[in-house]
Amino acid sequence: MREELRADERFVRTLRGEETDRMPVIENSIWWDETIHRWEKEGLSVTKNYAYDMRDVIALQEHFGLDLLAHWWTKPYTEKTPIPSVFGAGMGAADMESYEKVLLPTLYPEMRMSEDFLAMIRRRKGEGNLILELIINGPFWEPREYMGIEPHLYAFYDQPELYDRMVDDMKRWQKRTVEYALNTLPFDYITVAEDMSYNNGPMLGKELFDRFIAPYYREMVPFLKKSGLPVLVDSDGNIGEAIGWYNEVGIDGYHPLEAQAGCDVNDLSARYPTTAFIGNFNKRIMSDGEAALRREFERLLPCIRRGRYIVSVDHQTPPSVSAEEYRLYSSLLREYARKKD
Repeated sequence: MREELRADERFVRTLRGEETDRMPVIENSIWWDETIHRWEKEGLSVTKNYAYDMRDVIALQEHFGLDLLAHWWTKPYTEKTPIPSVFGAGMGAADMESYEKVLLPTLYPEMRMSEDFLAMIRRRKGEGNLILELIINGPFWEPREYMGIEPHLYAFYDQPELYDRMVDDMKRWQKRTVEYALNTLPFDYITVAEDMSYNNGPMLGKELFDRFIAPYYREMVPFLKKSGLPVLVDSDGNIGEAIGWYNEVGIDGYHPLEAQAGCDVNDLSARYPTTAFIGNFNKRIMSDGEAALRREFERLLPCIRRGRYIVSVDHQTPPSVSAEEYRLYSSLLREYARKKD
């Protein structure tokens, strides 16, 4: 029988394809607020209404018997940043002047972790049962937040100088913030949030990727990897084609691999055998009963046994799933995590 590993050691070994005692048991993308509200109405009383911060997330993970996973997300906003109330509306950076004079003065604070957060993470790390993720926004994600969805896509053609300026400003701030984070806590991996794909594939072609996106990674990935940590990309949609592009600039793995967008980790693992993957459990079948859940786990079992893969819900458990249904899912997740051999 293999020695029981620390949660963080097990996680990193799995991503690297090394020998482990079992697969990690995680919820990679934390639950929707609406999902937690439903479970509370059903009588689940482990949360304390901390506005669903990491204390509530960890309490839920413990309740469902998961390995603990926490994150610190470096978002470059302040209380003065004009966060839109409508998703995708943008923050008003229509041109260089509005970016420099209106938006930029509200961005890029000196981020610091709260003492409560630091104490909780250090205690859990000391107990050996916590995986810790550092999240930064990528060069596709962040300009979209500033400009809005449609203007962002036109900017590749109409405003390349503005796009480059936004990415350069973000990159300088990220380097300072990442250095602070890595000097403060023992993180286990880094995720770059991109959401660059939709149901049918990437939202831009390889030529535009090489011109606007790849230069950021060619500079930032070596900087991030000085820490020795794996660097992953988070993108919704069908990321199959873009994986090759990101691999060229040094990315180690990908999540959440949405099944309804056509992602199949069996296919992706065969195409990219040295790449790590997290996710791909089809959230749309989570309310269909044990037989359906087992069929989905059996679909994923070859990759569980192969390594470099961790099963997780493919982008947040939705509010259509009851607490009892999730309890069944997490029980089966623990069972299949032991089926590496």
